[in-house]
Amino acid sequence: MATFPPEREEDFAPFVPEEILRRGLAYFKEGRVRRLFRVGEKLLGEVQGSEPTPYRVEVGPGLVGHCTCPYPGFPCKHAVALLYAHLEGKAPDLAPLIEALTPEEAKGLLKRLALLPEVGLLLAEALAPGEAFLAGVRALRQAFRLGEGEEEARRLLLRLDRAGRKEVEAFLEALPLAPFDPEPYLRAALARYLELSPRLSFLLSLHRRHPSEGVREAFLRRALEEPERALGLLQGREVRGLRAELLFRLGRVEEALGVLREGLEGVEDYLHLVERFLALGRVEEALKYAEEARDWFGKDPRLLPLLDLLVAHRGRPEDHRARFAVRPNLEDYLALKAKLGRAFAEERQALLRQVKDPALLARIHLLEEDWKALDRLLKGAPPEAYPRLAEALEERLPEEAGRLYQEAARLAAEKGTRKAYREAASLLLRLARLDPKAAKGAALALVLAYPRRPALREELAPLLD
Repeated sequence: MATFPPEREEDFAPFVPEEILRRGLAYFKEGRVRRLFRVGEKLLGEVQGSEPTPYRVEVGPGLVGHCTCPYPGFPCKHAVALLYAHLEGKAPDLAPLIEALTPEEAKGLLKRLALLPEVGLLLAEALAPGEAFLAGVRALRQAFRLGEGEEEARRLLLRLDRAGRKEVEAFLEALPLAPFDPEPYLRAALARYLELSPRLSFLLSLHRRHPSEGVREAFLRRALEEPERALGLLQGREVRGLRAELLFRLGRVEEALGVLREGLEGVEDYLHLVERFLALGRVEEALKYAEEARDWFGKDPRLLPLLDLLVAHRGRPEDHRARFAVRPNLEDYLALKAKLGRAFAEERQALLRQVKDPALLARIHLLEEDWKALDRLLKGAPPEAYPRLAEALEERLPEEAGRLYQEAARLAAEKGTRKAYREAASLLLRLARLDPKAAKGAALALVLAYPRRPALREELAPLLD
């Protein structure tokens, strides 16, 4: 890039996205640049944006700088507006004037400037950045109590590179209290914290209060530098998983597995251990603990991944039975029927009682050609089950499926909403795959039944052509 500040538009335009360049030029043409001056190779100024208070902008060589606006990238349109303003009328360079001041004159000038509230705040940030940052954190906590604070959090992020360890810790402690998702801010603050000789004990305390993935990773990164000290801190049930993860990353696999075995209390603990065994290629051990979890926790839906594993690798009747109890399905029903042989008859009714889905029951009755049971099911089925029942019957009983589609479409149209009309049209389109003539007739009947509903006619139009 050419010497900075730029002498012509071509000195910076190729390095700025076209949309940002266009909007920045528009801001300059609208007279939004309120103040502009130069200190050596840096341009500084204020640009009026969408907020009442103008944004403060600083641009230096390489188009590096910052702006108090919320735009995540740089340069933003405000910085571009400042550059165009400089081209229009060269900004006065304050550097020679500052250098010409005697020490006493400089002190006097600073004291006078400090009496101006806006300048005084900037001087406080420059001369006592730590105290100013902590004051910003206190303001942030107050904003959180009022259900706000995102703007204050953004402003503190802009000053993170000048904050010390104490200040960043205060910021990190405040962020979990945010009434919005704090993760983007936490990650940025943690990245800065890891540059500042971070304290393991602080990161662990933060993890206990806010166990997010970002905090967890920050702790582990720091822990790898002082593993024994970190392991000494990781005591207690709530950080057992963190201790095991650190041991895995240190290559101490058996120790890590031992920690996970000691902590087997709930379904999640078993899931984590089995997942680790599978990652290590130790399938038999994974299956052993999957079986143990199955025997302990029975019908807990969280067991499904472990039950899938057992079915895929062993497929014993007890595995199919356990998975069917958690999630009734045709695959396990048929597997039990094949594996149990004559003994299946004694278990069949108990299995069917576990099925709450009418469509699944219909598929089972069709496969077994239990027409009486299917007839009872269809007569007692609730209207909301009609679409899925019809889908189950399409291949073997297309006429009955068509009747269910028509009835479901009629009930949907009665609701009188655009969404319901769209649902009715979708149901009749399914019917059209089975019987185009019946689908068109049903659509026409609905339009005639509700002549003052143009939205219904509009949704059914593809069926009426």
